[in-house]
Amino acid sequence: MGRFGEEPLDFFTNVYTAVPPWDVAIPQPALIDLINAFPPQNLVLDVGCGSGDLAIGLAQLGYSVVGVDFVPSAIEQAREKVAALPVEVAQRLSFEVGDGLKPSLLPSKFGAIVDTGFYHLFNHADSEPFIADLAQALQPQGRYYLLAFGVEFASVNVPRAITEAEIRSRFTAERGWRILALHPAEFLNRVGPPVASVAACIERL
Repeated sequence: MGRFGEEPLDFFTNVYTAVPPWDVAIPQPALIDLINAFPPQNLVLDVGCGSGDLAIGLAQLGYSVVGVDFVPSAIEQAREKVAALPVEVAQRLSFEVGDGLKPSLLPSKFGAIVDTGFYHLFNHADSEPFIADLAQALQPQGRYYLLAFGVEFASVNVPRAITEAEIRSRFTAERGWRILALHPAEFLNRVGPPVASVAACIERL
């Protein structure tokens, strides 16, 4: 995560002292569209879950969800949201401080892993071990749902652009993956127009 300084935890902890620009109070619609088109199996893991809007939205759809983020204050905010939910929704949610780059270290195998704005935080070389770890964390036929920026910004402390070509080259049949959907999308934010993005649903063989 070299794009965010020598101490990324400090950077993101500071971001969560206010409302982050990506925290739009609802799940990203492009990700929900993928979920509806290619329904996952439980248990669902939300990597880099932030303050929990995606995980909560999935729980409201009936899924059991674990959210993981390395920023303690983000997890605190997510848990506060859970406390205000109906019991039948809250009981399907769990939020933990942890390393989203290493989902295989969690005690469960997952039917799905959802990612809105996590993969694109890492440089190309740094994301390769994450893909290998995803493969270990997913059950057979488990699915990885991705929404990531598709454009590069000429400024510091921003995600990198993820292209469809990169996804096709890294999630291959030879590596045990099958791409079910891959297409342009939009990433909503609080500070400007939607960002051109890429959305994908990728199945573990």
